[in-house]
Amino acid sequence: MKLDKLFQSLLLTGAVVVLINIPARSEDAKLSEISHAELLVQSPASSSDIVQVTGVKANPTDKGVEVILQTAQGEQLQITNRSAENNFIADIPNAQLRLPSGDAFIFRSQKPGEGITEITVANLDANTIRLTVTGEEGLPTVELFDGDEGLIFGVIPAVTAAQKPETPQPQEKPTSETPQEEPAAQQDEPIELVVTGEQDGYRVQDATTATKTDTPLRDIPQSIQVVPREVLEDRNVRSLAEAVETVSGVVDGADYNGSPAQDFIIRGFEQGGSFRNGYRDVDSYSLTGVGTIERVEVLKGPASVLFGAVEPGGIINVVTKQPLSEPYYKLEFEAGNRGFYQPSIDFSGPLNSDKTLLYRLNASYQTSDGFQDFVNTNLTTFAPTISWKLGDKTDLTLYYEYINFKGTFEQYTSILSNNTFLPRSFYQAYPNNAFVDNTTQKFGYTFSHEFSDNWQIRNNFAVVTNRSYEEYTLATGIVNDQSLRQFAQDRDFTRDNYFGQIDLLGKFNTGSISHQILMGFDFNRNINTFARVSSKGCS
Repeated sequence: MKLDKLFQSLLLTGAVVVLINIPARSEDAKLSEISHAELLVQSPASSSDIVQVTGVKANPTDKGVEVILQTAQGEQLQITNRSAENNFIADIPNAQLRLPSGDAFIFRSQKPGEGITEITVANLDANTIRLTVTGEEGLPTVELFDGDEGLIFGVIPAVTAAQKPETPQPQEKPTSETPQEEPAAQQDEPIELVVTGEQDGYRVQDATTATKTDTPLRDIPQSIQVVPREVLEDRNVRSLAEAVETVSGVVDGADYNGSPAQDFIIRGFEQGGSFRNGYRDVDSYSLTGVGTIERVEVLKGPASVLFGAVEPGGIINVVTKQPLSEPYYKLEFEAGNRGFYQPSIDFSGPLNSDKTLLYRLNASYQTSDGFQDFVNTNLTTFAPTISWKLGDKTDLTLYYEYINFKGTFEQYTSILSNNTFLPRSFYQAYPNNAFVDNTTQKFGYTFSHEFSDNWQIRNNFAVVTNRSYEEYTLATGIVNDQSLRQFAQDRDFTRDNYFGQIDLLGKFNTGSISHQILMGFDFNRNINTFARVSSKGCS
């Protein structure tokens, strides 16, 4: 429906909505900024012809942004429009912006999206509202739609409008800049209703774990819960176990000597280790650094069709941070009680001018003391990632991650014959002979190539090597309330996992029915070595 035809022939009802094309929600976008203003006149007009607009809303849509002028007398509104350079201007006579309290207000949205500089709705004088839309590179295109809430202005930026094919229309007479009487809207005019809403910061629309495809969560007939990066940052989690504490049906099974290596119990089934970006990663003895996690996806229920030998309770899939095309720098330092401190960095950006080679570097060091004497732990993480765009449809990502956990862990306390405990801070072993040194290294690549818009191939290869050395003494009881019975042990073992996977993903239609197909093959090999020396005695 052409704009000038609507302005000449259509009576406006309800509220006014403005659509602006926004490809992605920006932190700089300031929607719904409403500020109080002084009354335009000493005594506002009391005539029944003045339409009171009591509120303004701005909601993003797939075409742009809706700006709604809320009023119960929309059928009395009339529009006069004009343009000046990049500005679309619409005047609404016999109307005023006033809150339910009677105060006048101004609505302003700066940089709401690509191609639009500003939208302003304000009182022009004592009985006129002016709507102004400023285009960044040209005059925006405007369409009108009627709905139950009111009248909707559909504003498309000049850049977006230029990309759409235009159908020749018969030439219309130019509109006048003065208000004119307009005939009532015909009953057979089509009405377009636009339903919009704002996305919550914690809400995630898509997840790849359940189907290994980009399928919206609402279309997946399985239970999957996503812990996004915003939740991880707001809760300041320091381990994967803490990250899934908010997920129902998931319980931390056990950790390995206080290190960030855990088992998880999902729906009553114990699942050792987790997955990384959709493929098998660590086991119960391998470490997972939280600084490289972008989000965590928990799939509940049987998943062996896609992931092989896993428990029927479900899996935990860690999605890691990827290189960014724009420079990004983050430095943090945390400090706390018991000698805790942790510096960390997160750097990313392009390595060349055409942004085909990107990098990301995550590194951190954490140290802390325990509640018992001689207890101290240290955790070091270093994880560089390189992403190389080999062509318009081909991408290659190389990654490496080094995690080392070293320290002396807490000991169980013992009970005396009179049923009292030894002091809580008393360390019941030999500090020099009670420590753990666990190192996990992960490296590999991900490769993807699109044959067309509907078909692509993906290939992953991952290696996880883990070496654990521990030497400890453990108190197993008290002899005559005088001597501690000790159990000493040296353990040295390695656990290496090799995983390869290739997938073919395609989309096609049979008549009016669309299909998505996934075919693939994966290979996994695990090699373990173990050596142990044990002894018993009293001290």
